[in-house]
Amino acid sequence: MQEKAKSIFLSLLEFVDPSTGMPGILRWNSEKRVCSFYEQSFKIGTDRQIHVIGSGKAAPTMAAAAEQIFSDDLTGGIVIGPPDSKAGLNRIKLLQGTHPLPDEKSVEATEQLLNYIEDIPDGSFVFNLLSGGTSALLCKPSDPVTLQDLQQIYSLLLECGASIQEINTVRKTLSDVKGGKLLQRLKGKTVIDVVISDVPDDDLEAIGSGPTTAQTISFDEAISVAKKYGLDRKIPEKVWSYLLKKREEELKGSEKQSTKEIPDHFSHIISSALSVASEAEIMFGKQGFETFLVKPVWTGLIDDFEEHIWDTFQKVLKNRKSGTPLVLIFFGECTVNIKGDGKGGRNQELALRMALRLRELSNSTIFLSAGTDGIDGPTDVAGALVDNQTIDKAIAKGIDPYPYLSNNDSYHFFRKAGGHIRTGPTGNNVMDLQFLISV
Repeated sequence: MQEKAKSIFLSLLEFVDPSTGMPGILRWNSEKRVCSFYEQSFKIGTDRQIHVIGSGKAAPTMAAAAEQIFSDDLTGGIVIGPPDSKAGLNRIKLLQGTHPLPDEKSVEATEQLLNYIEDIPDGSFVFNLLSGGTSALLCKPSDPVTLQDLQQIYSLLLECGASIQEINTVRKTLSDVKGGKLLQRLKGKTVIDVVISDVPDDDLEAIGSGPTTAQTISFDEAISVAKKYGLDRKIPEKVWSYLLKKREEELKGSEKQSTKEIPDHFSHIISSALSVASEAEIMFGKQGFETFLVKPVWTGLIDDFEEHIWDTFQKVLKNRKSGTPLVLIFFGECTVNIKGDGKGGRNQELALRMALRLRELSNSTIFLSAGTDGIDGPTDVAGALVDNQTIDKAIAKGIDPYPYLSNNDSYHFFRKAGGHIRTGPTGNNVMDLQFLISV
């Protein structure tokens, strides 16, 4: 049963692969020079160029699909992907940044992308390929914020348990490209965002911190987030003074800072967590499972998510009438308030927590938690797969799970006990998936 769960997860990665999915959504008739995208069609004359820009974990595979779609009619492009990205591109240049924290590579790649955008003639069509991971890969700090400041603040935000919306609220105030600021550099062009969503509710303002989505940026709200998690005492003094100064200017004005929409700008989400979770329900159903797709998408603390999964499972078991194998499908992303100095990710930690829960069950029960990007935190695995015997088997080997859990060291627990799911970077990112299977 573990192999079946893993097999379905791997099949889902193929289902959401942009290299196979994008050509069916974004179509190009070279002879008529007409581009069709869902219900929209664009006539692109021979006097107008076609460019591709983009950033995110899925940018390389999306760029490969764009080259396949437009072929020789594509003028060129630049996309920024994660480390060790490979896509075999010809007309589009692939640059590499870093994730989850930006470094000099992200900054340098962003500068190259901005220079490329500046040289795109007005009247051109620009396809912007956007996916999760952009917040670190696309990086241009606002003056006087330095890269080192950003790295420290990003680390604080990722470790404090803040939600993705709260994290982005702060990020946007410290960037010259986030929060719709990249869009301002594309005036005079027709801009079409091709988006893979990795956030709850598919909020365009939140995906990659919304570089091409016009929106309001609030320094007052950013300061409130920082204070909520006690970061006002940890953020570099220079940056904190900057935020306070900008908030004062904001509160004196009649409205918050806003980025403006531009003419001829369109956005389409081509894949999301809900779409892949729904496909998981179909796949399990075809395998004879009684399926429960648990909505809505989850966002929140891992402690609450663990309780939510367990409580939902108990309710389903209580009302279960048949002996048919059942699966509960969860999707979304939880946040971990890191207190230890171990190595792990939210999926591995959630799997370890659930393994301790499953230990009390006698029926064969399996839990899988993995990221569709193939990267769980700062590790080389996508997540982990456990069952109701995982903990007893580990203890029999002399592996006590509790010290690993208290030290946020789930990676090394599974490295010793077994259970890692290893896919390598998938070139995609539509949040995380969890399967809870009872036979």
